[in-house]
Amino acid sequence: MSALPPTTVSRRAVLRTLGALGTLPFAGYGLSSLFSEATAATTTASNSLACVLSPTMTEGPYWIDEHLNRSDITTNTTRSSVLQGVPFVLTLNIFKSTATTCNVAQGVQIDIWHADAVGEYSDVSGNGQTSTVGQNFLRGYQVTDASGSVQFKTIYPGWYQGRTPHVHVRARLFDATGNTTYNFTTQIFFDEAVTDSVYAKAPYNSRGERDTRNATDMHYNSAADSANMVLALTAEPTGGYSSTLNIGLAETANSTAFNSNTQTGTQGTPPNGTTPPTRGQFDVRATATGTSSNLTLSSTINVAPQDVGTAGSLFLAAQLGDTWYTHDGGEWIRYSSDFLPFVSTTLSNTHELKIFTNTDVSALCGARIYAGYGKTAQDMLQKNQYKQIYTICQ
Repeated sequence: MSALPPTTVSRRAVLRTLGALGTLPFAGYGLSSLFSEATAATTTASNSLACVLSPTMTEGPYWIDEHLNRSDITTNTTRSSVLQGVPFVLTLNIFKSTATTCNVAQGVQIDIWHADAVGEYSDVSGNGQTSTVGQNFLRGYQVTDASGSVQFKTIYPGWYQGRTPHVHVRARLFDATGNTTYNFTTQIFFDEAVTDSVYAKAPYNSRGERDTRNATDMHYNSAADSANMVLALTAEPTGGYSSTLNIGLAETANSTAFNSNTQTGTQGTPPNGTTPPTRGQFDVRATATGTSSNLTLSSTINVAPQDVGTAGSLFLAAQLGDTWYTHDGGEWIRYSSDFLPFVSTTLSNTHELKIFTNTDVSALCGARIYAGYGKTAQDMLQKNQYKQIYTICQ
């Protein structure tokens, strides 16, 4: 999941976005509904959760507004740590939401910038790196098309001291005179196993072993839903990787501009004077043992202190290709109606979900498992109290 849905959505819209879990715990019951469509699943389907707000993250010390309108940001350089980097194609789908609508965001300027294979940025000096002033590698922008998409050809970013590999993203709108009317920044991250594989090769391996991974990165840990910004990577037959990520932006009643304060981390004010959803102080962890042919998977949901002792529900969903399932406490159910079942309970400090117990799920490779909690599914979505916890076979 890359973003938060509108403040107010219908039950049908909630179902399309995520599902509700009934009674818990359960232990791998009712898998037939998932297995029946496993052969039609694709492991590279793009995230369909369009209107979930993406977390705001700092722009960092290396932002330079180069005004480079280009899709291929590896051009105009002879630097070997760019030209010899592992190819990477990044597609971003940009969405905007008000309290009642969800639409693609056309005409938004999207800048990206990141380090080269040896962990250095262009056009900067100091902060432990050599001076690259006057160079502009691995920077550029594109403007979203009618489908709200932009695409960049780049390389897999390297690491530098204190940071896990990442790509910076900025979304902006401008008025007729060029003044910025909307400004949003975030960061996207990479799968640890893929990063380990890439960094074992030249020129990345010239740096030695990296000192920071996602779990210990200060900015990755700055937002409760950073895991939603980890890319699902596809290995390309010609070499390198590609990935698609949805990014959700908050839109005000004025459709020509958004409001965002990247310094404080808020993502805009919904119309009608309402306040933005508050992100809960919660966590969701998964524990997996065995292989896909004999998988035991459980999840621990840590409830935010302010929610302990209140009435709420636990939720679980699985995405297999483009199809979504929820679990009603007895079996996995594919969405087929507007009915949204949930079971109220008194929320404790922690809740344990036993998802699979010694279960052969090898036919479900690529299925993504999500867990969370809230007063209702709507409440969970608005507060970002959910995470992707596991991908089968990865």
